[in-house]
Amino acid sequence: MSKRRFREDAETPAESQTPEERRAQRRKDRALGQKGKKPKSGPTSAWRRAALLGIPAVVIVAVVVVLVFGNLFSTPCITLQPIPPSSGVPGFPPHTTSDFSQTWCPSGVSLVMEVFPYIQININGHSVGIPPTQAASSATPDYPSIGRNTSYPGNYACNLPVATHPPLASQGYPDGIIYLASPWPYIYTLSTFFQVWAGSFSSVNVNASYAAQPIVYQTNDLLGFTSDATHKITLFVDGQVSSAGPSLALDTLDYGPNPYPACMSQKYGTGHIIVLSYSLITPAVRGSGLHPATLSTAPGVDPMVYLTSLGGVLEKVGNAAGQETDRAHAMFAGLSWLVLRPLGA
Repeated sequence: MSKRRFREDAETPAESQTPEERRAQRRKDRALGQKGKKPKSGPTSAWRRAALLGIPAVVIVAVVVVLVFGNLFSTPCITLQPIPPSSGVPGFPPHTTSDFSQTWCPSGVSLVMEVFPYIQININGHSVGIPPTQAASSATPDYPSIGRNTSYPGNYACNLPVATHPPLASQGYPDGIIYLASPWPYIYTLSTFFQVWAGSFSSVNVNASYAAQPIVYQTNDLLGFTSDATHKITLFVDGQVSSAGPSLALDTLDYGPNPYPACMSQKYGTGHIIVLSYSLITPAVRGSGLHPATLSTAPGVDPMVYLTSLGGVLEKVGNAAGQETDRAHAMFAGLSWLVLRPLGA
């Protein structure tokens, strides 16, 4: 009786059959097949067909997923790490050095990384050149560069892992390309670059009025121009404001098409642009309590960039006629405020 109850409670008849019953069923199926009749299709044959079709399909889907989406989940072929505190910032060894094996510019070593970040610096609308410029490098092949020094015994060229040098200009790269060529998988930041720049040059020429500015970048200081109530320092990465500041890692922001190893471009992309800007802070009228009529008299302030409580955004058109129209709007806003005030507007 227990054997009979087991068969009735089983999930499928195939699971309740004894080995002798399964062999008998297979003999019947073969006999029917020899007579040209279709064997009875039971649960066992259905499960077998499903397995034969399903398993290959699952394998094919898994292979396609790995091939198509594998790069999304794979780790880069280089693991970046911070510069060890014991190593300090990359710098030049003493000029009497003849053994460079324990320095930041050893000879005969293999590079593990080559990345080309692109940095632009703008001070109050004036572009600051990062040496060497294309004009200088084309005229003087060995023009002094950031992170490069050749004044060692035997004319040894010490190239730090963060540097700039003329050949990049001849390859079609714009001024401002930084060359990260490192035998170590270290994370090099904006701060690292400015420190190497300061170790290579004593000052930087911003314009005729600021010909000898200190080479520094901090959250509140860019080349000696400090942020205050009227000026700000902004870092842009690919056109978006970044809060990373001096700690922005350059290794993953390649501009050129062929960084090394190739996984860097596969994981992080290329064509990145880094912009450092020092500019005037333009206040807004709305919510500030300023009288609209003061737009045209505020010292050192362009009234066209203000928001007014009556006229909305005043946009520059880009020509004299459009700007005169904007000034008329600003004047109208001020007069309207005076006219409507007694009416309780």
